Amino acid sequence: MARLVYACRFEVPGVATWEDTVVPAYESWARDRYIRAHGADVSIDIAGGTVAGELPQGHVLLVEKFEANEVATRIHWAFPGDQELIWTNTVRIARLAQCCVVEHQVQLRSADYLVAPASFSLGAPGVVRRICEQHPINVGEMRLRATVYPLAQEGIDDFVELLKSPLRRLPVVLTTPFANGEPGEIDALALAYKLAGVAIVAEADGVQATRALSDQIGRLGCYDGGARIYWPGFQLHDDVRLHPLIFGARIATLGAANAARSIERSIFSVAAFRFIPDTRIDAIIAAAEAARRVERVAIAREEGDATWETYALEIAAELEGLKAELTDARAENANLRDNQKVLFSFSDEDGKEDPAADVVREPASVAEAVEFAAADFSNLLFLDSSFEAAKKSPFVRPGEVYEALGVMDKVASVWNRNKGGGDLRQMLIEGGLGRRVSNFISQTAKGKWEDDYTFTYLGKRQVFASHITLGAGAADTCASIHFLPDATAGKLVIGHVGRHLTNTRS
Repeated sequence: MARLVYACRFEVPGVATWEDTVVPAYESWARDRYIRAHGADVSIDIAGGTVAGELPQGHVLLVEKFEANEVATRIHWAFPGDQELIWTNTVRIARLAQCCVVEHQVQLRSADYLVAPASFSLGAPGVVRRICEQHPINVGEMRLRATVYPLAQEGIDDFVELLKSPLRRLPVVLTTPFANGEPGEIDALALAYKLAGVAIVAEADGVQATRALSDQIGRLGCYDGGARIYWPGFQLHDDVRLHPLIFGARIATLGAANAARSIERSIFSVAAFRFIPDTRIDAIIAAAEAARRVERVAIAREEGDATWETYALEIAAELEGLKAELTDARAENANLRDNQKVLFSFSDEDGKEDPAADVVREPASVAEAVEFAAADFSNLLFLDSSFEAAKKSPFVRPGEVYEALGVMDKVASVWNRNKGGGDLRQMLIEGGLGRRVSNFISQTAKGKWEDDYTFTYLGKRQVFASHITLGAGAADTCASIHFLPDATAGKLVIGHVGRHLTNTRS
């Protein structure tokens, strides 16, 4: 069964955009693809509704023209891809009085019964990107292009109005620089190209802009190298979970490409689920098909080789086909709804038993990050020394501290269920903390500054050698978390959260 994986719908304003922009773009899209990928001379003529050239094996390319006062074209293009997958593009375009309407859907299905995951790259089709780059498009009442919109401090008021506007039909993705002014890791322009036709991409041009945004919308802001999706229907009192934020630290852990792909797939999934065909195109096609049926009946009567019974059978066959399509559509929608439940689920199965799992935190300081973590994470035990160190920490990315502690809590839960078995360091690495995890301190540091790493736990002074390092450099851009695994209690005991402790480089 085919799965809808991408869908967009927009208008290209202008009387001449049918001839000057949309038709040439789709004709060259098919022609160039066959030349580049197969060295084949295949082309489509949208005006004539024809396909020329010999298609490679397994390919289907159909063009159908509809005329009823106005003109519409439907393109059906299916071809095999990697991993036994078949890609199908279904395109409908219509020439109206003052604009051209474009619909583009991409479906994916398997060519064989193979119970194995399919890894594929998804983005706006090249033809959609080309149209949206070359020409402004309308989605509802909004006009936009496939580009990055810079967000400056003086533009915050307008940006917030855009977020709240009931006219907005597309999500806004905002990317931000780090608190030290360094650019975030996600390539905003590449993201805008991938999301052409289904999202607006904005990029804060400095720390002042992100601060001004947070001043206006509070916890729904975006900052410190992070990226946030603002869905349509945004309100200042919304739950922060409705507009997902990926912290800069998480982007660094995932890798910029994987983080961007996560954003893209979230938006593509929702766009496919919420897609509705344009009724104006429906009306043109329905009127043209009705005229064709009348013409076929008239011809059949003149030739005397058809009866009303055969015509009724023809209509019945069409009806059965439509019923089959409806059944598939209902099944697909049910599947997509199930996927949306996963997409918008903000806690895992373990978290459902823990009310703290529903809490989304955006701490303003390291001290607040530790306070939140102590309240939220039941598998971590915080010593008084960790609170004291956190109060003195100037680290500018407290959200990264909270997120790291969250990873530690989840790993500790698994480690506890295994009764302390397994390689804890490797579990923390694979849990998302990467190479920032270490089980030891250097012999020099232990010899000269052991007291700095020693904390009182269960009445004994113990060295907390295991640690996680966040960032690098000065105290405002580097922090460390020192902990001691306690298999008996089933917890990670946190002795220090804050400035990187003394070593040969600090």
